[in-house]
Amino acid sequence: MSRAIQQNRRTRPVSAAPWSVSRKVSYGLALGLGVILCLVWLLPGAGGIRYWKMIQELEQTKADIVELKRANAAFREEIRLVKSDQFTLERLARERLGYVREGETVYQFVESP
Repeated sequence: MSRAIQQNRRTRPVSAAPWSVSRKVSYGLALGLGVILCLVWLLPGAGGIRYWKMIQELEQTKADIVELKRANAAFREEIRLVKSDQFTLERLARERLGYVREGETVYQFVESP
């Protein structure tokens, strides 16, 4: 190439205006979209609030499951004792059903009001 063409390429001014306008429009659109997404995320019944409530509900359900597993284990142990231990069966019959043995005298103490 000739030297004049090479110099022309090096010294030719580049128009910055179209690129900067395009960049400004892109940033504006991105910012607008971000604001819209944030608003949608925070609206009741949609997005973030609903997600947060579902996470809380999930944690509460997990805690309930742990508590129910403990209660089930206690009930299984009580069932095992009732099936295998005669004294436990008698104690539960007396406490829960009010049973007494033949010939026993029951004394009930009533508190005065």
